[in-house]
Amino acid sequence: MKKYKKTFLGSVVAFFVGTSCCWISSLAVWLGGAAFLGVIIKWVESFQILIIVFSIMLAVFSGYTYNRSKKKYIEKN
Repeated sequence: MKKYKKTFLGSVVAFFVGTSCCWISSLAVWLGGAAFLGVIIKWVESFQILIIVFSIMLAVFSGYTYNRSKKKYIEKN
């Protein structure tokens, strides 16, 4: 019975070592990407209030231009 356990464990180790070229590289990309995303989030946090103000200004401007073009369309027809 012990030979089967050794064979099974050996095959599991061989499987992980044999496929490590695929999953270790993708794991490194995922972990590196997560770290890079964390750095970007920390950098954006300092500009958060400016981004919110800018987005509100863009929303007001887009509403204004929409109403202006709507009035011009109504006046034409």
